[in-house]
Amino acid sequence: MSFSYEAKTEVATSELPTQECCARAELGGIVRTCGRIAEDFSITLVTELDILYKRVCGLVKMLYNQENRLKLDRQERPNHAIKFSVIFPQDLSEQILKDCYILRENYAGQLEIASSISRHLIENDCCQRQFIKGVFMGCASANIVIKDINDLKKHTGGYHLEFAFLNRNMAGDFSHILSQYDIYSKIMQRKKLTVVYIKEAEIVSDVLALVGANNAVLTLQNEFAVREVRNQLNRQLNCMNSNLGKMVDASLKQISAIEYLEEKMGLENLPDTLYDLCVLRLANPNETLENLAKLMSPPLTKSGVNHRLRKIVKMAEELKNNEVEGIEE
Repeated sequence: MSFSYEAKTEVATSELPTQECCARAELGGIVRTCGRIAEDFSITLVTELDILYKRVCGLVKMLYNQENRLKLDRQERPNHAIKFSVIFPQDLSEQILKDCYILRENYAGQLEIASSISRHLIENDCCQRQFIKGVFMGCASANIVIKDINDLKKHTGGYHLEFAFLNRNMAGDFSHILSQYDIYSKIMQRKKLTVVYIKEAEIVSDVLALVGANNAVLTLQNEFAVREVRNQLNRQLNCMNSNLGKMVDASLKQISAIEYLEEKMGLENLPDTLYDLCVLRLANPNETLENLAKLMSPPLTKSGVNHRLRKIVKMAEELKNNEVEGIEE
């Protein structure tokens, strides 16, 4: 199961609200996001969350004292995720739409679907939080991938959480509601949907905490830590590989210079301090400067060895340059 599916399942299986105003706000959030409203104002919820049926039944029982009036259909299509339809009877649908301030009368006295979220539905803080919970269950999705802790590959996936709405008014209203909890989001258009999205990891965690997905918060916080350790390890390995590459290049350059000096002038003609180091480097092409310093007799410092090797390379380069100039003349 995906991270978002597990988080939504956790929220859907949490305790129902104890107050009717909160239950109404939550039901309104669900209907507003995954509800499909027909011309006769009947409601059908379309969701991948089968447990949402039980949740909605609990809310309906609490608000209207009605049981077993909702119908659950399962829809399967090849190469598509399984969808569930929660179908409401027409009379109950219209009552819910009115109570959740989704259905209203216009100036001509005709019933119409409101394009924005009513303040009356989320008048109190508790109702506002419950409404966010309903929206989360109805339309939240995330591309967050929780990887195995033993997977050392760097994971470049982000922490994208989004809520898809049918119109821009609702998206703007919802973004404003989130901002009241210091959760700041952005809005973009995606074909016919308006999407409220968040990309900052800590803010995604704040949203999960706000809707009561506590296990998802812990999972996400653990993923933060694992990714940081994994990325730090990768940085260290990259640094080690880079240093190793530089060391090999330097060693090859030093050996090439020593062999050139041996061919052109003979190593025995070098000062004893340089001769000994040349012989030692040829015998130990893969050793670090630090180890070469210890092998010298008497031992040298690492900087001392580096200085002498640079001097040897410089002598070879000067000899090559003099040779080229002599040929040109």
